[in-house]
Amino acid sequence: MCTLIEKNILENQNIKTRSYKMAQYKFKNKVTDDLQDATDIVKQVGRMITEGKTDVNSAIDNLRRAVKKLESAKYYIDRE
Repeated sequence: MCTLIEKNILENQNIKTRSYKMAQYKFKNKVTDDLQDATDIVKQVGRMITEGKTDVNSAIDNLRRAVKKLESAKYYIDRE
């Protein structure tokens, strides 16, 4: 019983610590926007491939754009 309580306390402390650290980031909005854009692009490409509505070059180009978004997010994370 004690270990469950201690585990719960530690989890709550970690959540608060992570939230606090995330609030300190200057580029939080840019990073989250880039990550969301990359996720949307990958989902869209996957959907288009399964439906057969895209060709290989178009899919590669869109995935290249997603990678650029991820690189942009990484750049802003590294600047912190």
